[in-house]
Formats: sequence, structure tokens, C-alpha cells
Amino acid sequence: MTDASSGVVVLGPETVLPWARAAGMVVDTRGERRLVSMRLDVLAGGALPGAAAADVELAMRWAAFICWVDDEIDRRGLGSVPGELERFTGPLRGVLAPGTGPAGGAGAHAVALAGLWDRTATGTPARWRERFTADYTDFLDACEQEAALRRDGVRLPLDGYLGLRRRTITLLPMLDVLERIGRAPLVEHARVDARLRDLRRAVADVAGWANDLASTADDEAVGQDNLVTLLAREGGCPTGEARGRAAAMIGERRAGMRATAARLRAERGLPSGRRAELLRYVDLVETFTAAVLRWLAVTGRFTGGPEPGRAPGL
Repeated sequence: MTDASSGVVVLGPETVLPWARAAGMVVDTRGERRLVSMRLDVLAGGALPGAAAADVELAMRWAAFICWVDDEIDRRGLGSVPGELERFTGPLRGVLAPGTGPAGGAGAHAVALAGLWDRTATGTPARWRERFTADYTDFLDACEQEAALRRDGVRLPLDGYLGLRRRTITLLPMLDVLERIGRAPLVEHARVDARLRDLRRAVADVAGWANDLASTADDEAVGQDNLVTLLAREGGCPTGEARGRAAAMIGERRAGMRATAARLRAERGLPSGRRAELLRYVDLVETFTAAVLRWLAVTGRFTGGPEPGRAPGL
């Protein structure tokens, strides 16, 4: 569909359905409705404003894959039995191992990742492939660690939980993908490395904490900790007060993120070409953060309920 006022191609939430069916990620009408309700067009289109339709669709496919893997782990309760989650994550690790691919008979999740990886990573610098592989592998490691903690009945303190949550939200791998699709390469330079690292972590923190704020009731129902329940328990306060504290933490993290972005934009110690790349990357991170929060609001994940006329999301 084309927006008559701008001439820009606008993709709908159903755009990825044919691909998801072919990949085996959706096998019935219930799955199709769920995928459409995720409104991944809002996330990908918001993160890549003005991008070509093919680029936005590729970002939607990645987001669909990431959400689907998360669903498979959480909704199926993978990890309640030792080794169960590892059998699921092993083929994903195999796809990203240099010189390998999905093994014969690999599940739909590994085949889908292999297709996305081939399309996205072809022709990329080795550093990008290494960074994405490290970020996605770290996500898999964190999921396995989280499952083991739950099996053993271990409840992390707040600091430990926040460190683990940053890794289980899958925002850094998605940011890597958008860097590639959006042609805004991460600048690696000693003058900006630390600030860029904090900027990237802030995206994961804001999204993870916002998710927790919205999913408190669901998490409590299955006996899982999240930011709000931890704040309530450690602070000895009711849930309503803990929610206010979580919202304040999100606001403070976003303010810190904006300050870091401003300092990066003011950096003058890079060659002109590298500085232009830095500005593009900072713009991408801030645009992506705004798109994530907009997406969470539209699907009901941030506000606790979708906007009027919107389908419920994750």
C-alpha cells in the first residue's frame, strides 16, 4: 500500500505472513492472528523511517523470528527439564557457527534463522558478523541461565536481575540487524567506544523494563519475578508503588541515554567521515528506542492495554 500524501510504501502487519507460513513459524489461523496482532509493521517502519519496502520487510521478518523464538521458550515453558532448552538453542548456535548451517532435520526455528542470516550477513564485514553472533549467542546463554535459576528456585537480587534482563530482551541483536539494514554502521573508536556501549545497553534496559512494567500480572500469575515484583519485595512496598518506581527508573534511564547521545553528537575528535557515521548510528539508536516504545504502546505491552482500535500484542 502507498501513502498518498507522501508516496512512501506502507507495509501492513500481514506482510510477513507468507514468509512465516513458508518458514513453519505459523501453522494455523490462531498463529496467523497472533503474528498480525504483534504489529511488527509499527516496530520496523518506526525504526527505519523512509526505508525501502524490502528493507522494512526484512526487519519485520527478523522481529517476527525473534518474537517467535521468545514465545517458544516462554509459552512452551522450555527449560523446566534440564537439557530441554539446550536442545532447542543448539541448532540456532549451529547456524551462526562459521562454516556451518542448519543440520539435516533441523527445526523451523533453525531453518528460519539460516535464511535470515544468509540474506542479511552476505557481504557484511567480519566485525559485524562477529558482533551479531556474540550478541545473539549471549541471548541464548542468558535464556539458559534464567531457566536453570528457575528450576533451582533461585531468586536473583535486583542488580543481578537487571543484568540478566538486559541479555534476555534480544534488543542488541535486533539493533545489530537494523544497523546493517539501515546502513548505519557502529563506529568502533577508543574515543567513543564506552559511550556507545552504554547507549546500546540503555536500549535493552528501557525495553526490558517497559516490558516488565506491562507484564507484571502475567509474570506474577506464573510465579516469575520481574522488575516490578523485585522492587516490591526488596522495598517492602505494594505493587502500585513498585510500578511507580519502575516507571521512574525507565524515565531516568531514558534521560541518561539522551545525555549520552548528546555527548556523542558533540564529539569532535573523529575524522569527518567517521563522525558522519557516528551521527547516523546515534540517530538509529534513538529512532529505534522511540519505535520500540511506540510499538509497546500500540500492542499494549507498555501501557497495559492497546490503544483504541488496536489489536492486543505480545
